Amino acid sequence: MDPLLIPVVILATLTAVMVGANNASNATATLTGAKVAAQSSAAIIFATGLLLGAALEGGKMSGAVLGRTLEGGLGNWSVGVVLGVTFGIMIIATGIGLPLPATQALYGAAIGSAVFLGTPLNFQGITAILASWCMTPVVAAGAALAIARLERRIPAKDLKTGTAVYGFLTLAAGFYTAYVLGANTIGLIAGIMKGGIGLEASIALASCSAALGGMLFGRKVSTTVGERIAIMGPPTAFACQIGGAITVHLFTQGGIPVSISHAIIGGVAGGALSKGLRALNSASWLRLATLWFATPLLTMVLAWLIHASAAG
Repeated sequence: MDPLLIPVVILATLTAVMVGANNASNATATLTGAKVAAQSSAAIIFATGLLLGAALEGGKMSGAVLGRTLEGGLGNWSVGVVLGVTFGIMIIATGIGLPLPATQALYGAAIGSAVFLGTPLNFQGITAILASWCMTPVVAAGAALAIARLERRIPAKDLKTGTAVYGFLTLAAGFYTAYVLGANTIGLIAGIMKGGIGLEASIALASCSAALGGMLFGRKVSTTVGERIAIMGPPTAFACQIGGAITVHLFTQGGIPVSISHAIIGGVAGGALSKGLRALNSASWLRLATLWFATPLLTMVLAWLIHASAAG
């Protein structure tokens, strides 16, 4: 057995824990922000949906990096570098309460490693993925805006009934969002380390670790997304959640890694716009947009530098 395999498995576990902690917000923020569920109940919904999504559809992302992006493999040392860089960035983001796009962090680190090693890149695949990243928040915002406006045309029989219906729908949408996170992002993490312990074991390890991370450490980021970005009630929360989740699930069917953070926050933007521009917190959006653009560039450079330092 390669002696580097054990550190890689440990790094994968820690990375998945941080991914769960940072991205639990995408499933639970609208639930807690709209006062539909308590944080403890939302965490259970998140863990259940994530585990199911990873088990049923995580394998669709197994070739997103090793195949669609890199025309060659990465050794255990390089996989460890990719996971280590992603883990470090996720710790920082979780510590300051920002929903960092784990997909971009891992993807940038994988490309940085490949560039240093001279591994051939699939530029057609990279272009398609970059285009998908740009499309994701826009599509999600448009979907959420359309759903929110449609909801206003469907009158509820009374306030109590309407609140109950939308509360249930938002719970279901939160579960579906966690499912999509498991299928796409957790599947991506498992795919990059499948060469060491196999795809099935990688999915099991990554999904269980992420579920635990979300349940234990996801509260701070949920507050950032759910209460600081937009002012939401149950109808708007449902539109935000379902618009973003459907967008990511569609990309998952093609094996394309996209950020659940982009989609859900894009959905929040669309839902907030349906209530008027005053529902948006411009300072939070500017900070998030900067983070999104900087993340893959930063992790790509860091991975390259780590390889260069080790080689020199």
